Amino acid sequence: MLHSINLLPWRQGLRRRHKQRFFALLVTALFIAFLLQWLAGQYLFSQGQIQQSRLSYLNRYISQLDVRIKQLSRLEQDHGALLTRLQVVERLQGLRNKTTDFMNALPSFIPQGVYVDKINMSGHQVQMSGISETTSRLASMLEKLEKSPLVSKVAMHSIVHGEVRFEQKFQTFNLSFSFQSPSEAAGAQR
Repeated sequence: MLHSINLLPWRQGLRRRHKQRFFALLVTALFIAFLLQWLAGQYLFSQGQIQQSRLSYLNRYISQLDVRIKQLSRLEQDHGALLTRLQVVERLQGLRNKTTDFMNALPSFIPQGVYVDKINMSGHQVQMSGISETTSRLASMLEKLEKSPLVSKVAMHSIVHGEVRFEQKFQTFNLSFSFQSPSEAAGAQR
């Protein structure tokens, strides 16, 4: 029978030291891997926290901008309503001045010997009736109306001869035309 005799005991010691060193290195590598993984986890967690704080800041900023946008849209609606009101007021102001402009221009249209009884003004359309001493004076009035840049669509509807008024014979007339105030006429020429 063969007995196992270790002639070189230093080999066994060397093997044991290699095993111990291997286990020590393995434990150290595992510890270092665990430490690196833990540090990487901590870094990633901190980066996630930073990203989350950025996202919450952006969400707060977006909500503030949404509030501003709603305010701006409300202001824009109010501005549009004010502009509409302003246009209505300007149009009414123009219509208010139109009567004054017409009354200022009327004496230049009517010659001596023509007398106006009734004027009806509806928007741009004017209807006028009255009396005249002669037909030539009516023709003169029609000529002035047709040549005026403020007047268009002149139409004589009726002339009645021999109408007695104030114990004299006159000619009654009825005519219509469209009138534009000087500001409207200037705007139309542009």
